[in-house]
Amino acid sequence: MPRDLVLATAMGYGPASVRRFVESLRRHYDGEIGFLVTSRGPNAQALLDYLAQWRVTPHFFDTALWMITDVQVGRYVRYYEILRGASQPYDRVLFSDVSDVVFQAHPFDGAPAGDLLAFLEHPRQTIGACQTNTLWITDIFGADMARQLAPFTVSCSGTTIGSHRAMCAYVEKLLSHAKPPLMMKLQGKRGHDQGIHNMLLHTGALPGVIQVENGTHVFTLGRVPDGEVVLTADAILTVDGRKPAIVHQ
Repeated sequence: MPRDLVLATAMGYGPASVRRFVESLRRHYDGEIGFLVTSRGPNAQALLDYLAQWRVTPHFFDTALWMITDVQVGRYVRYYEILRGASQPYDRVLFSDVSDVVFQAHPFDGAPAGDLLAFLEHPRQTIGACQTNTLWITDIFGADMARQLAPFTVSCSGTTIGSHRAMCAYVEKLLSHAKPPLMMKLQGKRGHDQGIHNMLLHTGALPGVIQVENGTHVFTLGRVPDGEVVLTADAILTVDGRKPAIVHQ
């Protein structure tokens, strides 16, 4: 059996915010799940009790509360520590958002072959057509890079799959662009991990990465027209009848 790991971030969440993710995942997957959590706040103990019921390992990340970067970037520091501290490498690793993700099948089985998988959004969601994605890239890399990347389809950094080695290398490259002086200027803003993710993907900085079309394994719904989403009694399907393992946004 493959040694698999799903890593996600649930800082400050209560059980209601993670229930769809956890319980849909456990219907299809019996492997390791780890959540980054905080020991502080009104929801902390309730979340820990809930996670214990579903065999989800809490990884405390209280330092995120005072890091100069937002937790969406800071989470990769903790992911890297977890992967580097593993007693043996995992075969497959998923980094995932939580509150807007649901699973319809095993998160790894049936995924395209490849050492690192980046999942694209709807083709009409180009970087240049999205003010937010353009801003994230501009803030980190400047307007020239944003113009260069404008024609490319957005890849959502909220779901990424790879081997243990590839995910460590991916995180190292992502964090190399999250310099403390720059992050200090961006305090109070969030989402810049996606700007870095898209720069790495679309400039060839991730050798061997596979760009996976939307709806193939992950169905990112944010910019998908209503007519291209099929709802049945028990599934969310693409217009051509595919049932993606992971549904996001």
